[in-house]
Amino acid sequence: MLRLRVETFLALFMPLTGLCQSQTLVPDRLPEIKYPPIAKAAHVQGDVVVSFRQTSDGSTADVKAISGPAMLQGVAVENVKAWHFPATAETTEQIQKVTFHFRFEGGGDYDNEQATKAELDGLGGVRVISILTTGLQRSGCPSAEERVLPSSIVDGDFVELHRWNEVVRVSADGNVTWQEREERGPLRSGHIERPAATSLLEKFRTSVVWDLCSHYDEAGLMDGGSSSFKVRIGGREKSVSEYGDAAPPIFGQVEDAIDAAVNTHQWRHGDPAKESIVEISYEDLPKPGKTKLMDAAYSGDKAAMQSAFAAGDKLTDVDTSGWTALMYAAGSYGNSGESELLRSGADVNARSKRGETALMAAAATGMADEDIIHAGADVNATNDVGMTALMLLAQRGRSNEIGALLSAGADPRKRDVAGRSALDYLNAAFCGRPIVKKVDPPGMMEGGVTNPRCNFHGDEYHKSKRLLSKAGEKPIHQSH
Repeated sequence: MLRLRVETFLALFMPLTGLCQSQTLVPDRLPEIKYPPIAKAAHVQGDVVVSFRQTSDGSTADVKAISGPAMLQGVAVENVKAWHFPATAETTEQIQKVTFHFRFEGGGDYDNEQATKAELDGLGGVRVISILTTGLQRSGCPSAEERVLPSSIVDGDFVELHRWNEVVRVSADGNVTWQEREERGPLRSGHIERPAATSLLEKFRTSVVWDLCSHYDEAGLMDGGSSSFKVRIGGREKSVSEYGDAAPPIFGQVEDAIDAAVNTHQWRHGDPAKESIVEISYEDLPKPGKTKLMDAAYSGDKAAMQSAFAAGDKLTDVDTSGWTALMYAAGSYGNSGESELLRSGADVNARSKRGETALMAAAATGMADEDIIHAGADVNATNDVGMTALMLLAQRGRSNEIGALLSAGADPRKRDVAGRSALDYLNAAFCGRPIVKKVDPPGMMEGGVTNPRCNFHGDEYHKSKRLLSKAGEKPIHQSH
């Protein structure tokens, strides 16, 4: 059964029209929501409206179902009763309300195994959806004896996370090892405080983890990421793997917990202050300073953006690389919250610690972002090594985008500190040696134009070269 993630529901409790227009209530704990079996069997769906009042100790009181199918009211009321908010100085007398939208998805065969998915509807309500899971494949599910929790954490216990590009291991004594798998790099070691290691392992000593099966994947899925973890607690071991994000949400939550505890981001990328903006399009790891607004802006989740603002996240917040929410949105390959950030007054010319901008983040994905340009971006801004957005865009070899940036005033005559122009960036990429290389994933420039040998015969190359040359750069002769 899927579990709710707290960060998904930060904007959940915006009072709806009619009862109250006070500030958004943000709970600090949310329980699991299950579609009632009796309602599922009877194929009952519909909306349940629940009213409640927040008390001074942060709990809820006077929880009542206002309307909705009787079979669904009980689970909604019990869920709200379990909510908890930060304590207030005095009792809140205002009445709040929230709507639970119970629905079925995946056809009418409700007798097949189903999972419950809960998500925001963007208007202050909760969608509770029963989804057919006939495509979900799982194996190695534990027996009742194997589900019994280990009694305690002892010396020698550990958790180990495997991904296609790295292995991270944390021992109970705080020792950490990290190794890059793709490049078969050396085993590196470090240390965190023992209490932090114990706290991490305790996240795995829970029923929801020990109830997991050994493997999850989705039938028919041909292209998906895979990862796994192995944990030893109290001398007992458990391994769980997934392919294509098929495992229950707890899998991702404990994976994130490992990354946060040991700062996997820095093991993979090094000093964040020196991290190139081209990495922003793969910035999926927890990272110091990274806010929920940044995550929501990257994914384009407008409801999550609203709740992040309500929780106090700001447009001016930066992570340890100096990246803003707008930079994350610009580097997201579309479907981001960029327009909302711009309307809210995001600074299009804010600089990262390397002097890079949101326009450079967009250029790294091969886009001359017109919204950012029209919002007043400095198209000729340079980073700490003199690189411009045009240089980053040129190595992606997309003539239409290069033309758009040139039309916006980008100067092809500018050179970086090594004396290279945008045309040099273009030529280097078409020779399989991009000047700016990605670290995560190692060696990957998705959608780029890298070739094992110099190849200057493609249409995009010649169109891009003509545009740069015509705009003022002298043609550079390359032997080929």
